[in-house]
Amino acid sequence: MHTKKSTLLLCSTLVLGMTACSNGGGNNGGDGGKGAASASPSASSSASQQAAASGAGASEDASFGKYDETVTVSLGRQGVSGNNLPSGDTLESNQYLKYVEDRLNVKIKYDFSVEDLDAYNQKVTLAIASNNIPDIMVVDEQQFQRMAKAGMLADLTDIYDKYASPLIKEYYGSYTGDRVLNTGRIGGKLYALPNTNIDGNFQLLWMRKDWLEHLNLELPKTVDDLKSIIQAFVQKDPDGNGQADTVGLLGDTSIVTDGGFFTFDPIFNAYHSYPKSWFQDADGNVVYGSTTPETKQALGVLREMYAQGLIDKEFLTRKWEDNAGLVSSGRAGILFAPWFAGWAMSDAVKANPKADWVPLAVPLDDAGKRNIVPSVPSGSFLVVKKQAKNPEAAIKILNVEYEGIRLIDPASQELYKGLGVGWLNYPLNLQLDFQDSLARDVPIYDKVVQDKDKTGLPARILPRVESVLKNQENPKQDMAAYADSLAFYTAAAVTGAKELNKVEPAYYGKTETMLKRGANLDKLENETFLKIITGTSPLDEFDSFVSTWKSIGGNEVAKEIKEALQAK
Repeated sequence: MHTKKSTLLLCSTLVLGMTACSNGGGNNGGDGGKGAASASPSASSSASQQAAASGAGASEDASFGKYDETVTVSLGRQGVSGNNLPSGDTLESNQYLKYVEDRLNVKIKYDFSVEDLDAYNQKVTLAIASNNIPDIMVVDEQQFQRMAKAGMLADLTDIYDKYASPLIKEYYGSYTGDRVLNTGRIGGKLYALPNTNIDGNFQLLWMRKDWLEHLNLELPKTVDDLKSIIQAFVQKDPDGNGQADTVGLLGDTSIVTDGGFFTFDPIFNAYHSYPKSWFQDADGNVVYGSTTPETKQALGVLREMYAQGLIDKEFLTRKWEDNAGLVSSGRAGILFAPWFAGWAMSDAVKANPKADWVPLAVPLDDAGKRNIVPSVPSGSFLVVKKQAKNPEAAIKILNVEYEGIRLIDPASQELYKGLGVGWLNYPLNLQLDFQDSLARDVPIYDKVVQDKDKTGLPARILPRVESVLKNQENPKQDMAAYADSLAFYTAAAVTGAKELNKVEPAYYGKTETMLKRGANLDKLENETFLKIITGTSPLDEFDSFVSTWKSIGGNEVAKEIKEALQAK
């Protein structure tokens, strides 16, 4: 599986809850996938408590008020691939859907549901072109912008203020400067509710600590430390089997990818290089991170590492599964991957219980910082048709849905209990969470490990707490518990390391020229960088790349971004 494809697959199931990623999704962690944590103690004392007080449709406030007469809304959405609903239940008829409908007296009618993303996008495009869209859809950025420009969308500004629940508002409010909710605004008006991409999807350095100890090496901090350790891992038989069968740093041909496995983002970042991101300098000039002198310097370092055998010589031809196999077979002991790689590491431990994987926020730059580029704030958008009779119903459905997903309402805790049915079977497939959802749950685990007391914990976190406690009591004996603990507890704690320095891009969206020429620009960049790293082209080829890249569309993109920034 290609890195980007694997990352998207993981993240689509990870972000909302414990079981959705670890065992197919479900209603016992409330986060939807294997990723982000959910409401924290701070949220529980404010928004979550207010929401919980509503009960199953008992509240008469604006956020949860039940309609006196049945309201029908039409919905178009992407379906759930590989659904594990029990026999007889479907996306269009299941307990989650009935839970929402019963609480609000809302009847949800599916205009269409298509599992394949490309096929879904075709449905959406056709609906837009024919000006016949359902009341509610979740769409991508280009589709959102197109509908907004055509005047097809309801203005949700006042509706959001009045109807969004305290929890939903706290999710969006946790992102600095309204950086997420602003992506749904055009001309100061809110025309869409965006999804939220949590902090922490940057690459950590994962390495075999038992190999370090076998070779009497210290944990690394800098790129130079990293080079020395990789060299030892390649040359000094770190696994002690008497064979020269270990490989160096694993790599992927995508080179740099947000949330990617085996990519080289941290090496670039250590040299203040941020490929594929757009920034604005002090003079107002728009700069593409892939074209800076710092990027050339980082490519030179990677080129030297490859020439010295520190980077896996075969990374150009290896697929995602090949790299994963090197990890699980014990041939690879060092790689870059996000926090949720904890589950992948469990395969290596299953094969060799002595394997001890540790995640680190390194390499650091010359100031002792691990520079990171935050994930794009959002990528999908909940929109409501301008002619919808009850546009507020979309937000009320979202309110109720998240009481269910987060297991705040006691009644929701009984839905598909123990069956691991994924949260995506709720009607609105919009992922929401706190910006720091990973790090904010770590103190809970710390306290539980110390006190062995689970009293008063929110229901949505109990399964993960059980995993952490089980692994603490009998390390590595239960692989599911070990994997959950390694990801949600050990690695999640590292995502909040004090050394982190966020470098925020000035622009995340897509311009007209990006849409028209982006594929060619990306291809030129990727091919040039790979040739430089592997020694096929000289380092100075970078200068020719920059010149060509600018002339075939890069300068035009920069101009469009500058205009977009000035229009804000």
